[in-house]
Amino acid sequence: MTTITKGILLRIKQGDRLAFRALYDAYAPLLYDLGFRLLRDTAAAEELVQDCFVKVWSTRAEIQEDRDLWPLIYVMAKRLCFNQLRHARVTRKYLVEVTDVQVNDVEQRLDVRELESHLEHSIESLPEQQKRALRLSRLEGYSHQQIAAEMGISPNTVKNHITQALKNIRKTLPQADYNYLMIAYGFWLIANGL
Repeated sequence: MTTITKGILLRIKQGDRLAFRALYDAYAPLLYDLGFRLLRDTAAAEELVQDCFVKVWSTRAEIQEDRDLWPLIYVMAKRLCFNQLRHARVTRKYLVEVTDVQVNDVEQRLDVRELESHLEHSIESLPEQQKRALRLSRLEGYSHQQIAAEMGISPNTVKNHITQALKNIRKTLPQADYNYLMIAYGFWLIANGL
């Protein structure tokens, strides 16, 4: 490793670009090696070298000529590397979380669509009176008395049709899917003011 003399450090402190070039030539390969070893990326290692020397140049007035500059540059480079690694780890973690949320959201939408399709098929396969009573009750928001008047049957018969329709639907869906679907259906009714 080339030793930078007090005279070169003094000239750098005074803004001498040729002296700064000598410092760069002496330490840039060492910084690059350190950066590549820690970051495993040539572009990141090159950027590290540039960042270190920009920092040295911008703080050149604080250089102490009687102290070796290499340990300070070395510590600065290590900190920059660790900051970059920490930032990359946080970014990766965030991307994984965002991807998981998006995948889960898509999967949930597919599950809901599948359940809705299954529910619609189950409703369509009901006997006509049960299907009509269920639709008027759940989709139109009619009371049992209103459905009875509409269908020309007693309110008690309406209740029986709806109860039987729900039992038939429950038979066609697994219990967990049925419970999930009924909860989702309840939220849909509330959201639509029914």
